[in-house]
Amino acid sequence: MGRTCFKLVVLFIITGIITPVCFAKADITFSMNQTDYYFNVGENALVALETENTYNKPVDGMLSYTITQSINQGGFSYSSSNTQSKNFVIQEGKNTVEFNFGTSDSPLTLKVAMSFNYNLNEARVVNLDEITIHFVSDGSQKKNKQNQVKSSSEKVSQANQQNQNTLSQQMQNQINQMFNNQQPQQDSQQRLQNNQLAQDSSALKQQMQKQIQEQQKMRDEFQKQLSKNKQLQDMNQQLLEQGYNQTGSKLDPVTNDSGTFEINYQNENGESANIKGEMRNGEMIKLKKQTAEDRGKMIKKLQENPDFKKFEKQLAKQGFNQTDVNFEQMENKTLVNVNYKNKNNENASIKSEFNNGNITKVELEDNSHNKNLWPLVIVVILLSLLGYFIYKKYKKKIIPESEEELIKEKPFDYLAEATKMLEQSKSMFENKKYKDAYGKAGQALRLFLSYKNNLRKELTNDDIIRHIKKQKKPYKEIKEYFDLCSLVEFAKYQANKKDFNRIINIAEKLIK
Repeated sequence: MGRTCFKLVVLFIITGIITPVCFAKADITFSMNQTDYYFNVGENALVALETENTYNKPVDGMLSYTITQSINQGGFSYSSSNTQSKNFVIQEGKNTVEFNFGTSDSPLTLKVAMSFNYNLNEARVVNLDEITIHFVSDGSQKKNKQNQVKSSSEKVSQANQQNQNTLSQQMQNQINQMFNNQQPQQDSQQRLQNNQLAQDSSALKQQMQKQIQEQQKMRDEFQKQLSKNKQLQDMNQQLLEQGYNQTGSKLDPVTNDSGTFEINYQNENGESANIKGEMRNGEMIKLKKQTAEDRGKMIKKLQENPDFKKFEKQLAKQGFNQTDVNFEQMENKTLVNVNYKNKNNENASIKSEFNNGNITKVELEDNSHNKNLWPLVIVVILLSLLGYFIYKKYKKKIIPESEEELIKEKPFDYLAEATKMLEQSKSMFENKKYKDAYGKAGQALRLFLSYKNNLRKELTNDDIIRHIKKQKKPYKEIKEYFDLCSLVEFAKYQANKKDFNRIINIAEKLIK
């Protein structure tokens, strides 16, 4: 009996204590103390990465990092990304690795995403959540706060195993070359940490500065073309003679001689005026001026209008008082909304439309009575629900089975829809609607990739790229496509036939 108990105790110890120790799963973990890091302009951005390797030996792998840089300068906002992959060694145990993301001579923001791929009997990856590095001009803007991000390794999906094996082979070749050249491991890591990231950040900034210069040049050329236009000169002179002074302008060029613009003015009494228009290939195709005097004339005509008088009298009886007047300039007309409010904070408005100075429409929009309709709305909803349940209950008797199949909803053909959008994009470009053409092209590929990857929801370009990268699928060409579409769509890059044909070729290759 005693010997039997002893055996059970030994078995318990072996299975309950020794086994977990012997077969505990080894892992690699990355962590950082913050999600946002703040540095003064001119200060080196040094960020510490905590690593933990429980494999009891150094692990060779490939460190990939993407730096996305945002710059605001001269009224323009730009964003661009740079992705690099480097050989990296994670030492056993717990260690701290310091990365130098360089410095900046002006305020800017860097977003950094990291991943580490390695292969020990199976392909694994550590994906660290994105961190943000802020360069600020004032020390009081620093908001460093403890907020740890942590990530452990996970198995790479079977679909990406082949790509991972290729990556591992490339990584091993680099490791062999490193040892053949007798370069110390620590020196190799140090060069990566202290030089490469700073160089990538500097190169990215130079690239974006070049884009800014090109955009500023296009803006200056567009402004020069505007200043030569006789119609615009005459309108500007009229406003100056009426006592208006220019306070600012908003230029939205597509090319050196095409785009839209708005010039704002103000007189000594604080009254405003503006000139809006569009130039295409050096010719003014839309031009409209509006002053406080113009708005005063429209209000006077409105107050004399019989429909307006009737609606205003009706609102007054209901306890409404006028609060403000809004003007909205359209292509060939001006919308004027006179807004009202009562003691219960209910709103109403009289909406009117002017064309060439004449009233073409006056309507009353009274939201205060919507509450009185709620009982009727509730009854309608209840009756609709009752009808629906009766229909569901007896539809088998009403509709033959063969006819039920005919009324099923037709599946959405995302391939046909994306192809249709692409054709619309080509047509827009031929009609010189460059921004619309690039925007429609981007929409076509977003729709296709969203349904192709079973995402089926509204996604941004970055969301789609991030998903494709996680699936270890080729993404650089798709990213180039989206970046070019966005730059032209938001007037940050000059549209041209060569680039447009390139993105169309990329899309047609993918959408099939």
